[in-house]
Amino acid sequence: MSLEQNLLGSWELVDCKVVQGGTLKDLPIGPADQCGGLLIYSYDGLVSATISRLDRPPLRDGSLHGGSSEEKLRAYESIISYVGEFEVDEPASIVTHHIRYATFPNWVNSKQIRKCTFAGGTLRLDAPPMLLDGGEEQVSYLVWRRVGDE
Repeated sequence: MSLEQNLLGSWELVDCKVVQGGTLKDLPIGPADQCGGLLIYSYDGLVSATISRLDRPPLRDGSLHGGSSEEKLRAYESIISYVGEFEVDEPASIVTHHIRYATFPNWVNSKQIRKCTFAGGTLRLDAPPMLLDGGEEQVSYLVWRRVGDE
């Protein structure tokens, strides 16, 4: 089965980590056991990804645009979401997400490249290394399980 065929469908977040300075850390959004997420690869070449803290409190003002500045900041910091198109490099086992819309505006019109590894019913996506302020390197990975497979 091709990489693209393996990716198609819906995936649920299992684990997510950052490796920085040789140390395994949680993503800034929080530890995997306090987060949930869905990753969807559609047959028409679209990708949708969302990771959210499970304990997101509702805004006191229930209107769509309500909430205090503090509540809005807390809400923004507790979710990562984007949609766009995807393409695969079969020989390299790479999927590239071409981001169209995102909660993090710096990702709009960017390419997010991920190395794909399938093992035991899971999909692991590894991001390429990135340099942080101060020159330290960081890598991250997310592990997904196909929705319906338990």
